[in-house]
Amino acid sequence: MNRNVLKIIAVVTMLVDHIGWQFFPDIIWFRVVGRIAFPIFAFFIAQGMFYTRSRKKYILNMLGIGVISQIPYMFLSYRMYNLNIMFTFILASLVIVLIEELNKKPNVWYSILLGVIFVVSVILSAFGILNYGFLGMILVLCFYFIKSKGWSFAVAGLLLVLITLKDCLKNGFSFNNAVQIFSLLSLVILLFYNGGKGKANLKYMFYIFYPAHLAVILIITLFI
Repeated sequence: MNRNVLKIIAVVTMLVDHIGWQFFPDIIWFRVVGRIAFPIFAFFIAQGMFYTRSRKKYILNMLGIGVISQIPYMFLSYRMYNLNIMFTFILASLVIVLIEELNKKPNVWYSILLGVIFVVSVILSAFGILNYGFLGMILVLCFYFIKSKGWSFAVAGLLLVLITLKDCLKNGFSFNNAVQIFSLLSLVILLFYNGGKGKANLKYMFYIFYPAHLAVILIITLFI
């Protein structure tokens, strides 16, 4: 399976998830399918940070999309302070940059900034503001820093289980609250990744699709 196929799977499952989130909240299987999306996106954010020619441009692109997407996302989530998933990816990407810079040369300001990002991430997670929370950010770091595919997937699986347990401890143990456990299916799908790009250039597909589909869903909700 090449990169394009996996990104299409992630986009489609995300769309199914958000359709269920807004229009069919009582049909849990929409959310089950949707659990596949996030780990795949997290994997390719890590890949993007590794292969991009300009990390600054890469992060700024995510910031722009995050800001644009935040407008429809706030209205759809009915919580004006909830942050969309791009901000989780941005924080993870900044941590990657800072850790690698510190590995090259110790810098007290980079160390302080790294500590601030971790503290802010934990606080935002505690208040349910950061999408997928602190553990979601760590998932990106896992895919980036753990070079062994077996170990990275093992740690990723543990993180996804912990995210599920966190949801259950917060909301109670039930099938609906434990639905995050199905995100483990994404790791099975990622095992088939062959490292290829695919023929079509889908580099900016997620950047365009993410805010666009949120805007369309918001418009539909306003007219039904």
